[in-house]
Amino acid sequence: MDYKTVFIVDPVRGERLQLAKFLKQEKITIATFVKLTDCFKKNNLLKCDVVIYVLRRGKTELKALHKMTPREKNIPFVIVGDPDLPDIPLDEWQQKGFKSIDLALSKEKTKEITYNLISPEGPVPERKPLEPITLP
Repeated sequence: MDYKTVFIVDPVRGERLQLAKFLKQEKITIATFVKLTDCFKKNNLLKCDVVIYVLRRGKTELKALHKMTPREKNIPFVIVGDPDLPDIPLDEWQQKGFKSIDLALSKEKTKEITYNLISPEGPVPERKPLEPITLP
């Protein structure tokens, strides 16, 4: 597997960093953003392989997806929501031109979907902790 880039969009900084640590692997670069528009600015040098968009009541909404260009709609999206949020019609979003859009309601499901999108041919290798160095 080549190096892949994952963008995490979440307005809550602490939650954004926890999700980034949870998804961390050897061959994955993770960039975090507050707004969806920040991911796709012209001056962003990273090419994204997956976007994880976290829905927060009153802070982020699905309306931001309406402003996506056709080029940006080709990037796989993982929508992370709470079970108490209203239903998200994924079929409608695919009809609007999104190549791949999935819904996850937990961190574990987010990780599973993201790794399947990044590496469909096989599992992503687990990050092995370094062994401690003994000092003389």
